[in-house]
Amino acid sequence: MKDIQYDVEEYTFQSFSAPSEEGLVTDFEFQDLQGKTIEQIEKIQHTIKIEREVSRKSGFDISPIVRQHRGIQLQEEEEIERRIEEEVNKRVAKIQEDAFRQGHEEGVEQGRHDIYEQTRQATDEKLVSLSEMISQTLSTQSEILKDQKMELYKLIKNVTKWIVLRELKDDGKYIERLLEKLIVETQTKANLLIQVNQKSFEQMPEVLEAVQARVGTLTNVRVESDYDIEDMGIILQSENGIINATLKEQFNSIDKLFDSVGLESTEDDKVDFNDNE
Repeated sequence: MKDIQYDVEEYTFQSFSAPSEEGLVTDFEFQDLQGKTIEQIEKIQHTIKIEREVSRKSGFDISPIVRQHRGIQLQEEEEIERRIEEEVNKRVAKIQEDAFRQGHEEGVEQGRHDIYEQTRQATDEKLVSLSEMISQTLSTQSEILKDQKMELYKLIKNVTKWIVLRELKDDGKYIERLLEKLIVETQTKANLLIQVNQKSFEQMPEVLEAVQARVGTLTNVRVESDYDIEDMGIILQSENGIINATLKEQFNSIDKLFDSVGLESTEDDKVDFNDNE
């Protein structure tokens, strides 16, 4: 294959402006179609503006042909266009600013509304839950107080019965005190029928003697043993009425009293009177 030889020569940059000495480069300035540089154009525009200002202040009217030839009309039109553009830009910027502010305010207001609705919904749910909890607590408290009140009534009833039973065992003179009390209540000492159980019947002579010593002489008194009376106590009949003061009747009266306040009697409230004799 035949060798190809290339001749390489140095390249010399040429100036874009007027021809100069070979190898030298000069500054290039842009010019208009009339060959004027930017600096020259600015000076001319400044001069035209001064002429316009002098004409305006002195009231001297420049001929339209001169105005057009000197570029005064073109400068005025450019300034008008520039002012119009600036005014349009200002108004657009103002509109954009107002739109942004309005959008921001509407966004903030919408955000507040959304947060308020969410908060209100959550608050309503919490209020409902709180109301239910309060109602449940009050209901539970009412039940607790009711139960405590019933327990207190039951305690009082049991203590009352215990006191009556305790009185029977204190000194063995329960029948004496009971008969004396009944005679005082009937307000009579004559024509008395005293009914007791078999055990108390055997003690009645001593009981009558002790009672008469305290209340006075009893006349026309008859004592009977009533087998229907199973417990301690007396049934006293007089001209003023009948008083059933048996222990069973006293306990029944106590039960009725507490039944009236809502405490129902149960089997546990019943007393085996045979154990207390």
